[in-house]
Amino acid sequence: MIKLRNLESLGEQEVIHLLQSYIDPSDLLGTNEDAYIFNNSHPFVLINVDTMSRNSDFLPGQNWAQIGTKLVNITFSDLAAKGAAPSLFLSAMVLEKSTSENELRELTESFQKTSHKHGAKYLGGDLGSAVETVLTGVGLGSIIEGDVLARHKAQPNDLVCVTGYFGLTTIGLNHLLNPSSNKFTVVSDSLISQALNLLYNPTPRILEGTLLCNNKLANASIDSSDGLAISLHWLSQASNVGILIESLPIHPELDSYLDSPQSLLDVTMYGGEEYELVFTVPPNKIQKLETIFEKNNCKFIVIGKCSSKKEGVFVSQNGNKNPLPMKGWDSFRDKIY
Repeated sequence: MIKLRNLESLGEQEVIHLLQSYIDPSDLLGTNEDAYIFNNSHPFVLINVDTMSRNSDFLPGQNWAQIGTKLVNITFSDLAAKGAAPSLFLSAMVLEKSTSENELRELTESFQKTSHKHGAKYLGGDLGSAVETVLTGVGLGSIIEGDVLARHKAQPNDLVCVTGYFGLTTIGLNHLLNPSSNKFTVVSDSLISQALNLLYNPTPRILEGTLLCNNKLANASIDSSDGLAISLHWLSQASNVGILIESLPIHPELDSYLDSPQSLLDVTMYGGEEYELVFTVPPNKIQKLETIFEKNNCKFIVIGKCSSKKEGVFVSQNGNKNPLPMKGWDSFRDKIY
């Protein structure tokens, strides 16, 4: 008799692989993507779904306006990773009966305001009641010109880039979820404040994604919300290339607080919740990328390169080339796994 495992024993990565076997792929995107595409010609129309639940995703001290704003932003972040500009946002709200009228107003107003901020319309959605609040966002976006930034198009010799620094969210999550921990007690109050702001109010890199797409600068792209390490592995596997990380994009003010190379690696690679873009660029386009990003007040950091050796993801540290474990936040195990 075959004993079926539950989702906790399977783990999130195995659950994803199981679900992928039922997904209908498009001609332009595979089955493991940030968002999905309706059509195969311009204008491309893409759709993404994201969910937040009280027990798994709401943070201590987070108000309803921040929760609604975050749901819109994380939904649009996946569209940005494909190069799409958001145009519509819809929501499904499963709310506890004790939710107040004022909380509902705060939440819904934040959906509308944040959608408008990004040039999109909020069209409402579905409503229900349950013992735990679960909020789902659906984002639609389009690409008028340029190619969809798929995960599977990275090429050997591409430079691996990110749109911002990593590490602060790790500090912030530890501060919120493990307040009795002495792990980062020496970190300054100003850095903690920055970290909490990133967690409560993440910024989707919509401008950066559309610039990469419209100017045909990047070969591949992915949103980093599940952690930098796992995002690099998804790119490597989808594109069938090796990746060597030569420079950790650690927040410069954090460097002095971490006392070992392993701490630097863990805080940079395994935090999650950053919502930066991880993308690859041919070396002959890097100067054009610099010019266009600088003109639009955007930044990027080159952290490594792709190779034809299909050996996974490695990190260069102290003259050694070490394999980077494929770990990230596991929703079914409630820990980094």
